[in-house]
Amino acid sequence: MTRRLLKNSRQKLQRLLALVRCHSRESGNPDMSTDYWMPVFTGMTNSTCSEYVERLFQHPASVTSHKAAECRLLLIASATALVLLCAGLYRVAEAKTALTITDVRQRALQFNRTYLASKEEVSKAQSDIIKARAGALPNLSAGGAYSRNFILPSFFVQTEDETLEFRTGFKNSFGASLSLRQPLWQGGKVFTALSIAKLYKKYSERQAEATKAAVVQNAEVLFYSAILEKSRLAVLEKAFEATSYNAEMIEKLYSQGLVSEFEVLRARVEKANLQPAMLSAESDVRLSGKRLKSFLGIDLNEPIVLIEEAGDTSLVDLPPLAALIDTALAKRPEMQQADLLTDISLKAIRIAKGGYYPSLDAVSNYSWQSVSDDFTLSGHRTESWTAGITLSIPIFTGGYTRGEVKQRHSEHNQAKLAAQQLQDDIKLEVEQAYDQLLQSKEALQIQKETIAHAEEGLRIANLRYETGVGTQLEVLSAQAAVTKARNSKAEAIFFFRTAASRLKKGTTIDFHIQ
Repeated sequence: MTRRLLKNSRQKLQRLLALVRCHSRESGNPDMSTDYWMPVFTGMTNSTCSEYVERLFQHPASVTSHKAAECRLLLIASATALVLLCAGLYRVAEAKTALTITDVRQRALQFNRTYLASKEEVSKAQSDIIKARAGALPNLSAGGAYSRNFILPSFFVQTEDETLEFRTGFKNSFGASLSLRQPLWQGGKVFTALSIAKLYKKYSERQAEATKAAVVQNAEVLFYSAILEKSRLAVLEKAFEATSYNAEMIEKLYSQGLVSEFEVLRARVEKANLQPAMLSAESDVRLSGKRLKSFLGIDLNEPIVLIEEAGDTSLVDLPPLAALIDTALAKRPEMQQADLLTDISLKAIRIAKGGYYPSLDAVSNYSWQSVSDDFTLSGHRTESWTAGITLSIPIFTGGYTRGEVKQRHSEHNQAKLAAQQLQDDIKLEVEQAYDQLLQSKEALQIQKETIAHAEEGLRIANLRYETGVGTQLEVLSAQAAVTKARNSKAEAIFFFRTAASRLKKGTTIDFHIQ
């Protein structure tokens, strides 16, 4: 039994060592360990492991002396494997959803309710086209009827000798009819309505595109906001570490009698003052993450990890402002919507004017009737078939048509004014986003240099204080400068990214800035 256990364990140890070597080669992938360790342990049953460990611990005499070293080695390997297995299972249980900016954009378009509703509006517009087309097609309807006369009507005739009663009709009556109406002329209303329905579908499609751009921008801003809150927390943590180091250094100097108790207290207070800010920053990180998860349709309790991708901040391919404005005016879905709305309102005037014109329809009717005292269709039957043309001429409508035309003219003028205003709004939006992008780019470059200077100043201040040349005030001032510079850099990155996102939405041009 011992030999069999040792043989099985030796085989598992060989597999374990081989996987260790494989894992060391693949160390760049943190998930590779779990994928490789799992097949080793799933092949070892619980009973085998328990029996193997029990023999080594409870029955050491059953293990030969020349195998003792190998048994201990196998026991250590098994224990190590168990620890690695538990660690791997823990990592699987605590797996977090990784989100890049690309993932955020895709998830937003998959789960955002506003965008999904705008896509349904396109389907609704397609239904309006079908209904408008129906106005130009013939309308065919069929009908049927049956009636039972339980008491037949009668009439009386007076003669010289007596009064005679005569009953009329039959007990059963069957009827069927078929009616056809084909509009020939409706004052141009039908085809104009069909044209409006097609334009409205295009309008709905542009609305979906505008909603898509807005949803993507909101998702990007939420993602960048969560990154900003994480950066602020990281800055405070670094400041806390530096303050803790400074406090420990002052404590040592105080124990040597080189500094006063005031400086010790000052260092402790400075360290304690950072803790509330860190708690607030941790809360901001949690809340910003939950806002992002809510927008993306992710469960609020599901852990996520935000992955920043290296983005291009050179702006070498940024077109000039005039070209960006021209592109925005030509391709912005909102601008296209305004033009479509102007065309729709113009065609609505034609429909309103159609109330002045007559309407002409072709009609045809077929009817069949059968009556009998027995319940049968083969009794007395009659048929009729008629066809004709109906003409309706509006003579007086109380001024309704004139009021309708006037209203449509006003709506058309409003649509033109709204399109003109939208042009100005788009120009201002693009110009503002363009200026903010350039400003944030310059601020980002300045902050990179500022951080280097601030960190060097902190290093010099610490060195001066340790050698007894500088003061604690210099150290605290240098630490505050470093913290401010790091925060300013994080904010500059955030403003740069959000400005690029706004400019992308405003111009429909993707600048590939992460």
